[in-house]
Amino acid sequence: MKKIFLLGLVAIVSFSCQTEKTGFVDTEELLMEYNVLKDAKERFTAQNDQILADLQLKMDAFEIKGKQFQTNAASMSRAKQEELYNQLSAESQQLQQERQMKMGQLQMESQRVIDSLITKVKEKVKSYGKENGYTYIYGSNDAGSVLYGKEEMNLTSKILAEMNGAAPIKKEEKDTEDKE
Repeated sequence: MKKIFLLGLVAIVSFSCQTEKTGFVDTEELLMEYNVLKDAKERFTAQNDQILADLQLKMDAFEIKGKQFQTNAASMSRAKQEELYNQLSAESQQLQQERQMKMGQLQMESQRVIDSLITKVKEKVKSYGKENGYTYIYGSNDAGSVLYGKEEMNLTSKILAEMNGAAPIKKEEKDTEDKE
């Protein structure tokens, strides 16, 4: 009887010792502070600015042609006016299509890269959880999958540090840096 009781007690104690290790990450902060994602956003912003600058040169040249047409239209025959007007309309449409095409391509490429980086972040969180014995790592964001968590359960800075290749910043240090 003592052996059964002792065996039952050992089983209860061993089950109670097997608590699940959980933590959470601020998914928005992980993405916003991930250096690779920051670099990608800067690169796409620069490409966007370059596309707009190139198109602006073409738009300026088109605008000059339009003003010349307006200035000289009175001295042209009706047929010549229609011909030039049709040319200007076609050129305007071509510029709009070029802008839409280039911006669409940039947006698709940007989305592809961002989706790839989001997948890498998710994979990093999973691998961090496996390597450190976590049963669950929850995501905290505006959608509210974690409404509250003890700060020591917040793994954001640890995972972010690994992703960015730096030592983790403790909450107090981060607050001090933010104030400076």
